[in-house]
Amino acid sequence: MRLFFAILLILFGSFLIGLTVDNFGKTGNYIMHLIGIGFNLGAIFVVSSKKANQ
Repeated sequence: MRLFFAILLILFGSFLIGLTVDNFGKTGNYIMHLIGIGFNLGAIFVVSSKKANQ
């Protein structure tokens, strides 16, 4: 389940990084790219996190 969630985060983050909308302006596109990078970093943390031993 974690792998599926990580794949979705990577796809959505990559979409946001690659997308450019002229109406947003430079600042809006910059913020959108930062959010996309955040999604990709979140996917890395989801995959690399280990389950706690009980």
